[in-house]
Amino acid sequence: MFDHLKKLSENRKFDPWEAKQSIAEIKVLLHCSRYWMLSEWECENMSFPFWRLYHSSTGGSFITYNKIEYELNNTKLVLIPPYTSFSTHIKQHSVTEEESIIGEVIKTTTEVDYFKEKGMCDQLFVHFSLGFPYDKIKIGIYEIELNDYWLHQINLIKINRLEFPNNINTHSAIEINCLIMYALQGITLEHWDFPVIDKRILKVISFIDKNIDKELTNNVLSKIANLATNSFARLFKLSLNCTVKNYIQQRRIEHAIMILHHSNKDIEDIALECGYYDRHHFSKVFKQQTGIPPAKYRLKIEYKNDI
Repeated sequence: MFDHLKKLSENRKFDPWEAKQSIAEIKVLLHCSRYWMLSEWECENMSFPFWRLYHSSTGGSFITYNKIEYELNNTKLVLIPPYTSFSTHIKQHSVTEEESIIGEVIKTTTEVDYFKEKGMCDQLFVHFSLGFPYDKIKIGIYEIELNDYWLHQINLIKINRLEFPNNINTHSAIEINCLIMYALQGITLEHWDFPVIDKRILKVISFIDKNIDKELTNNVLSKIANLATNSFARLFKLSLNCTVKNYIQQRRIEHAIMILHHSNKDIEDIALECGYYDRHHFSKVFKQQTGIPPAKYRLKIEYKNDI
């Protein structure tokens, strides 16, 4: 029927525009999502190398940043970028010098209503990462207003978290990712205005993140950038204001922290997964970066999350 038509090139059929597009690469890495009830949430200096997203339908729980108090309630999402240091508390709990998190694992909406009547606060939270440079956004607290559509979507996510607390299936992961993207869209454009970084350095950064458990030397990475070793090292430091070695060390410890928070893996396995073949060396570097060795860090977060 169409034999008389002039044939187009496959390129033309694929994309009729001649100019190539430059597209920002945004990938959400979802670490966990939970929904539970809290009676105590007394924490100081909470700071993590991943994003945190919060919602509560009850109100009564608060985040404090830079001496400003933000209440979690049903009208908004609260979005916290990596390395934002904040404190938390719940209204009815008297402030003490001791940190504590006390909550209840729940299974049905009926239980939610029961614990609400007892004065407890519900909390949906999501931990995720975006990768470089989006995890380097300006620290602070971002409040995202919610309409009826997103309140309905949040309710669906909460129901799924109740029914399948330890399994985020494909459909639920899509819903959570959509919520994350909606929240990120609420951050104004000037906060995403990162300095332009040479594409060769961006290629190396992506390679480092995908091969964090491998041996990453300047010789190896300079070949990825297609640069002489010394030229690569200078360009990297100029682009990120730190040496290649320091950047890799920071990313490895950040990766270790995320594993400690979101898995029960042994310290030896975490060390290997982060590119350290000696647990003692890993522990030494971890302590240099965080102030405590990984085993004590795990005990600290397990204590804080004891329910």
